[in-house]
Amino acid sequence: MKGTGKHSISFFGEFMDKTLEREFLHYDMKYYSNITGYVALIFGMIYMLFIISDYFVIRSTSSFMIVLLIRTLFLISSIIIYFAVKKINKYSNLVYLITAYEMGFFISFVMLVFQYGPNGLIPIFSILAITLAVYITPNRIINKQISSVFFNLFFFILYTNYIENVETSVLLKIIQYNIIFIIFGNIQAYLTNFYRRKQFIDRIELLRLSETDPLTGIYNRGKFDRELNWWINYCNRYGNPLSLAIFDIDDFKKINDNYGYLIGDSVLKNTTSIIKNNLSNTDIFARWGGDEFVILFPNTDIHKALEITERMRICILKNKCDGVEDVTYSFGLVSLQKNEDIQSLLERADKFLYKAKKQGKDTVVVSDDSQSCN
Repeated sequence: MKGTGKHSISFFGEFMDKTLEREFLHYDMKYYSNITGYVALIFGMIYMLFIISDYFVIRSTSSFMIVLLIRTLFLISSIIIYFAVKKINKYSNLVYLITAYEMGFFISFVMLVFQYGPNGLIPIFSILAITLAVYITPNRIINKQISSVFFNLFFFILYTNYIENVETSVLLKIIQYNIIFIIFGNIQAYLTNFYRRKQFIDRIELLRLSETDPLTGIYNRGKFDRELNWWINYCNRYGNPLSLAIFDIDDFKKINDNYGYLIGDSVLKNTTSIIKNNLSNTDIFARWGGDEFVILFPNTDIHKALEITERMRICILKNKCDGVEDVTYSFGLVSLQKNEDIQSLLERADKFLYKAKKQGKDTVVVSDDSQSCN
């Protein structure tokens, strides 16, 4: 397997971490749906076109009509698959549908074989095409392996009694070619799954880098602006409470001047860690710029937000980082007013942060006229 930890990929070309695998499948759903639909449609059309050669090979009129019916039904099922996959929104359902489609493909092929009769090598070479089709069709590797091995074993066991004038050495060579097809099919399927998952991890990492502050690891201002815009629209629409705090380190310049910028960076990272430990998973924490930070409290009224903010302020005050004592923060805290926009909300929060500085720092100044939007 490749990768380490959460990103490890098994021999079946899937993430070892089941949660990450589900995230990938959800992300990759649209790709698989489109590919599956087109592959099924192409298979159905090609399968139907073989009726031309059937016309010259099958001498019995009744057998030809049965073959025509089988191929027509398979074409119709392929068209149904083409439209059905577009409406599926769960990967497991797509896997079941693909596997059922492959089973239908195999059953129809076996039915055709009995209509051809003992026509030597034609059905035998057809099983090579079926093996190839199984590995081309998007599906889990384990499903492809089971399907291809089952198809080949069942076919050769069932059809051997009907083959005429085929030497054992030739038959063994054909079986050997089928095994080679399966091996290369597995290699191709693994590589496809591996590189698609590697691209997914790279995409996640690029997205993380574009949304996070490189020093503290929390969201950057761009990401916060997008989240704030979404939550303000949500709150104004549904009347949920929303609170916001802007804060910074008191006299941060003195810390840099007295202890150096590396210690200053360490203070930022340390206090960021303390604040994160006091927030819930739904709260949105970001570095606003320099030593200034911002927190968004979704579905939280001003009273609850004040309680959380005071707890953070006290935790920071009690903490000492790299010998730096008395690191304090000043906070400006507001709640969203009815139909308020982003600019107004941020301006009010910044105003109360300024008031906190004027009142002696190391304090939380909360809007006394903040009204919940519900």
